[in-house]
Amino acid sequence: MAATPPPLSVMIAGSGAVRAHPQRGGPCFVVRVGARNLVFDCGRLAVHNLSRFGLPVEDVTDVFITHLHFDHICDLPLLLLLSWNNGRTRRLPVTGPRGIADFLELGLRQAYAHDIRSRTSHGKNVSYLDWDVTELTQEGPCLEDADFTIDTLITKHGGLLNFNYRVRSAGRTVVVMSDSEPDPRIVDFCRDADLVLFECSGTKEFYATVPWGTWHATPEDVGALMRAAGAKQVVLKHLVIESFRNQDPQVSEAMAATVRAIHPAAKVFVAADGMTFDL
Repeated sequence: MAATPPPLSVMIAGSGAVRAHPQRGGPCFVVRVGARNLVFDCGRLAVHNLSRFGLPVEDVTDVFITHLHFDHICDLPLLLLLSWNNGRTRRLPVTGPRGIADFLELGLRQAYAHDIRSRTSHGKNVSYLDWDVTELTQEGPCLEDADFTIDTLITKHGGLLNFNYRVRSAGRTVVVMSDSEPDPRIVDFCRDADLVLFECSGTKEFYATVPWGTWHATPEDVGALMRAAGAKQVVLKHLVIESFRNQDPQVSEAMAATVRAIHPAAKVFVAADGMTFDL
């Protein structure tokens, strides 16, 4: 009898982006594989939303960071500090681009030195606060477990070292795309994926009004790439446009409609904080 595959699910902890949006936390996504809770990016409200949607931070088993823009990492020191405070008794693995080790050393250990000394003076074990960092400098495999594998693709975004992650488990594939310029290699990376979380920060008309518009994919880009890849489900995230057009609550649904028109074979969703998918 074939072994039962481990449970695989995806939870959107933060569907928004850089600006403080009242209904959307910053980028944060959880892929649950068996007993592992894999957190991808840790933006504004990530810690709050993880708890709000049923995942205490001390139960996070691994963290993966796509790139070092602040909206993707600003809650990472809080996640490490709070999970330690709440009783985490192991070093937390953190994987991300070159520079993430410096960020944690400067933005956590040194920035919170007084707090850490205060807590350790009352018996907290400082070794459990620590993290095991894997700094990525090239694309390819980055983690292999009995139940899953993770590999990466580098794409361009704002001049940063920028990683997209693909999780494979028992014939199922989840892709967590970073913010990204369109790249034809995305097609193979997302080939036949069961679920792709794809950033869609705005429309091409919107991008023309901002200096960073060329750093991101349009709905037309997403639709064409996902159709070529044969992705089964596509979730639009990192919805920057809503923070600029807050009088137009349907703007993201209109972008999803564009993607559906190009790739009608897929189920296309607008991400919302707390949304979950079982695969």
